[in-house]
Amino acid sequence: MMEFWKYLLLTSIVVGLIAPGLTKPAETKEPKDEYEDEYEMQKDDGDDYNYPDEDNTSVDRSQNTEYNSVGGLEPLLEVLETDMEVKPGESARIVCRAKNLSNKTVIMWYFEENLIAMGPSLLITNDRMHLKPSEQSIMIDNVQQSDEGVYMCKILPHDLSMRTKLIVSRSPTVRIYDNMRDVSGSARTYREGDKITLECRPSGNPEPTVTWSSHGVRLDRISGVKVDNGRLTIERAEHHHARVYQCLADNSIGKPAHESVTINVHYAPKVSTHRHDVNTGEGYDAELFCNFKSDPAGRSMWLRNWNPLVEGGKYSMSEEQHNHHNSSRLIVRKVNKSDLGVYQCQVENRLGRDATNISLIYEPETAHFDGYELQPEHIVIFNWTVRSIQPLSEISLYYQKSNDKQWRSEKPIVAEKHKEHSGVWIIQHRVKLSPGTWHARVKSKNTEGWSKYSEAQNINVPIIYTDSEDQLFEKLDSTETSGGSRTFSSGFHTSLPTIFVACLLFCVRWT
Repeated sequence: MMEFWKYLLLTSIVVGLIAPGLTKPAETKEPKDEYEDEYEMQKDDGDDYNYPDEDNTSVDRSQNTEYNSVGGLEPLLEVLETDMEVKPGESARIVCRAKNLSNKTVIMWYFEENLIAMGPSLLITNDRMHLKPSEQSIMIDNVQQSDEGVYMCKILPHDLSMRTKLIVSRSPTVRIYDNMRDVSGSARTYREGDKITLECRPSGNPEPTVTWSSHGVRLDRISGVKVDNGRLTIERAEHHHARVYQCLADNSIGKPAHESVTINVHYAPKVSTHRHDVNTGEGYDAELFCNFKSDPAGRSMWLRNWNPLVEGGKYSMSEEQHNHHNSSRLIVRKVNKSDLGVYQCQVENRLGRDATNISLIYEPETAHFDGYELQPEHIVIFNWTVRSIQPLSEISLYYQKSNDKQWRSEKPIVAEKHKEHSGVWIIQHRVKLSPGTWHARVKSKNTEGWSKYSEAQNINVPIIYTDSEDQLFEKLDSTETSGGSRTFSSGFHTSLPTIFVACLLFCVRWT
């Protein structure tokens, strides 16, 4: 009896798995349209008789003026006004679009209300203009700008008139205006904070399109600049708006036209420095730098304890000019402890002044962050640079996860002098961090004391799958169907009832 149940269970499972593959949907034949036979019978109606074409033997009353006159049809115009556009050098044929004209009808031609032709006679001398009475038209060869205007044909004695506006295309021209003043090709000076409005006014036919740019850069990429229908607006002028602005007009006739204007923005000096702390040692010469921008040009000076420093002896001062800024340098010779402290770089022009402070110290300078590297298993390598003539005795990395209150610390795995730059140290820390956002900062110590904390850096550690997890998801993805749903086999849904019966029999057998 047990053998019978085993065979029945095995047979049910096999049938459930292979049954779907053995079935094949029967081919269906599309039903034939019940009206198809009737339509085929009606294709040939048996009528082969050719009826005479009445249109072929009819009289064209619109062309036969003698018939129209006899028939009493009144002359009329197809249109009253029309436009014609031609390019310079082309030919223009201006037609008086009238019908039902008799031999007694006279066509008068006017240009800008001046009579130029009557009937078959041209009344002006123009080698480029030809009158063609049979075609009710005037032909103009080698059209020029002077031919542009309104041409009118007048039909007498019926007092009918039609106007044709001849438009001659012309290449573009352009001018730049500041309010009502033409500033094309000139330079304009504004003060920082002023509102600047420039208008690009093109002319040409067809109407040209206008494009503003500056040194090949579209103005929508420059902060604070707006362009609307040829009008350039700067709500508040700043020093970075000082540049050459170019307006280009193009209508595909001839070459595009362009004009430019140079904008100068005067502003008070802006002073900055990359190193607010400068490390030095006893007996060394120390160099302090500051960068500044100003227009008009400013004058730089160095102060200590609010007193201006004098060139010579202990101090040496110089200025250098670069493409986008100037720099001022102060050298303090043979430093001793009395030279330590705060120095001020100050720049002044007629619009104002600005300054920045730089401290001369024996302690290490604030660490500079050089970036980080993500490695497998959530390992993060931090890279820093520290300036210190004195040897470093301690470097600590402090890090915390977002929303945590406590900082953790870590010692460096690398702390060595730079091979090419004296007094520069290369620092590396290696830390394992869980996924999320972290904050990191460093401070270092030399024989003279501790540096300040570096600015906290944000570190984003992503979720990284292991190899086994990646393989699992790859297998699941491989079973995706085109519709986006997952299935384990093509026959799973159809064999479900059979497998269910097999499982039921198995349960009954063993209960």
